[in-house]
Amino acid sequence: MRSVRHALLTGVRRLSLAAAVGAVLATVPATVSATVPATVSATVSATVSATGANADDCDQACQIDWAWAAQRQNALPRTAFYDAPDPLPWAPGGTLIRAKTTSDYVVEGKPVEAVRVLYHSRTSRGRDVAASGVVLVPQDRPRPAGGWKVVVDAHGASGIAAGCAPSLMRDLYHGNQMVRFLEQGYAVVAPDYAGLGTTGRPELLNKAAAAEDIAGAVRSARQAVPGLSGEWVLWGHSQGGGAALAFAERQLTRPVPGYRGVVVTSPAADLPTLAAHVATTVPYGGFAPLLAQGAAYSDPAIDVGRLLTPVAVARMDGARNGCLGVATAVYADLTGPALIQPGYSGDPRFTRYLRDNSVGQKRVAGPVLFLQGGADTVTPESVNTKVAAELRGTGSQVTYRVYDGLEHDTYGAATGIDDGAMADILAWVGARFAAR
Repeated sequence: MRSVRHALLTGVRRLSLAAAVGAVLATVPATVSATVPATVSATVSATVSATGANADDCDQACQIDWAWAAQRQNALPRTAFYDAPDPLPWAPGGTLIRAKTTSDYVVEGKPVEAVRVLYHSRTSRGRDVAASGVVLVPQDRPRPAGGWKVVVDAHGASGIAAGCAPSLMRDLYHGNQMVRFLEQGYAVVAPDYAGLGTTGRPELLNKAAAAEDIAGAVRSARQAVPGLSGEWVLWGHSQGGGAALAFAERQLTRPVPGYRGVVVTSPAADLPTLAAHVATTVPYGGFAPLLAQGAAYSDPAIDVGRLLTPVAVARMDGARNGCLGVATAVYADLTGPALIQPGYSGDPRFTRYLRDNSVGQKRVAGPVLFLQGGADTVTPESVNTKVAAELRGTGSQVTYRVYDGLEHDTYGAATGIDDGAMADILAWVGARFAAR
């Protein structure tokens, strides 16, 4: 849910021109440079002209147009690289299908070279499936003796459309945070999650599928990029924080060598509570259709029409084909009974899906650095303080810290947990690699 901060901006109906440009950037499903690119500003201006809006009066339809324009501006072409062989010949999870070096990415105004990977993963039901991702290594220094130590990045919610894969976003969705690890001399491995970018449908918040995608990304990266160290640390935010804890559960019984621990920031862990929270809290209504459809992709017996109102169902194109910024704008005016049916919280299959894919109730391989923003309005402190206590109660090695004033993500004057706690994250990661 790394770019959900932008909903706070797109929910404002009357904007100055400067705020309007900010809102367009805010609906890009990514963390962008602080400098507004001229090309994006031009796209904004064209969209404003096309909709007939003026600088001080942008209604919801105008904001939706801006969101789509910003998504297109940040998108990279989806090429045949992402198409899985059909039929997909069986291979162990993590087996590399193909890799390709690219310089398509731009982060903080600078080109970033990366290696795209396509690899074998597994669905929640154990079916062989292709997943994609990227591998980045520092370009400003020689490879260290023993190879580049690796940080694996489990990203927050970006959407459920194929184009919502971070590897198909020009700025890598939150590339500015990835760069902080490169600056420390670490390689970064960033899985997209199967169904984002690749053939198939994403099993949003399914912990078994996400854990397999992470495990496969680690293995395939070593095949694609020579010189990676065997040591690695996992870092996950929001949806990715839940995925990271799911992997840490898996690590106890099916270990991936070299794992040194996990950092989770504001994880989506208690899914029943969070699903109810976003569906009844402005401006987070866009998460409800994403959760419903993502769950239905994983379990076809889940009926989206039993979970969402007819008005919400009629707007599903925004959730199925738009990324998070678009979904936020499309559903900005819907919350509570206008958005969800009574069955949203009572449907047996949906309720079971949320419960079974929650994390924090089982012991995990550690150590765990669990960071939470005290001002987080997406995954509230009250929810995750309970999750952290339950996780400790399982015997897991957990360090839990709350940062007063930090939000879920950075927007406007608010600072998100990853940005605000980055110095502590980097120090902890360095200590894990130094420990013997």
